[in-house]
Amino acid sequence: MYGAAVFAPEGDGMGGGAPEGGAAPVGGVPPESLMFPSEAPADDAGSPPEGAEGDAPETDAADLADEVPEDGRYDFSLPEGMAIDQKLAEAMSPVLKDIGLTRGQAQALAGALAAHRQSEAANGSREWADIQTGWVNSAKKDSEIGGGRWDTSVATAQGALARFGTPGLRAFLTESGGGNHPEVIRFMARVGNAIAEDRPESGGAGAGRSQEAAHLLFPSDKPKG
Repeated sequence: MYGAAVFAPEGDGMGGGAPEGGAAPVGGVPPESLMFPSEAPADDAGSPPEGAEGDAPETDAADLADEVPEDGRYDFSLPEGMAIDQKLAEAMSPVLKDIGLTRGQAQALAGALAAHRQSEAANGSREWADIQTGWVNSAKKDSEIGGGRWDTSVATAQGALARFGTPGLRAFLTESGGGNHPEVIRFMARVGNAIAEDRPESGGAGAGRSQEAAHLLFPSDKPKG
């Protein structure tokens, strides 16, 4: 991703989901996880918590802003959702003092850096959302799992993951967006189809006999026993 910086956005910036149905997202929001649509992270765009903003105390704040701190320590006010790299800030503070920056000037510099980092994070999120949207669109056009087979392919893939997927795998596919990749959907749909083929409704050599997971995932291997 990006190199070390004084200010960096908290979190990965990849939350949010589109309504179920596969409509192309607007504004760089990644598509909802096809594997676990009900578990896609919600777009939390609520209001800032109470108390986050308040009236500035009527003190000598203006005078302090015009001072160069004698101890070389600068207190930065950052936008909500931004975190400061304390080690880098401590390393830079003596430099800011030596060149004679006042607290106000240092804060202006911090604000510019924070805005730049927010812009970088937003661009990265939009690019990742566009990649995921491209995956979904590609999967919908795929000759094996797309077209008229799309809804069935997604349902079959979800069924396979419900049976064999671990909580860790489910979390990874949802949080990473990997569950929207055409090859992941294709693989899981094939597993789901293999389950259906190896479990006839009635009669047949396989009736009444549970299949081992290894045999379902690798049908060339004969089940033990």
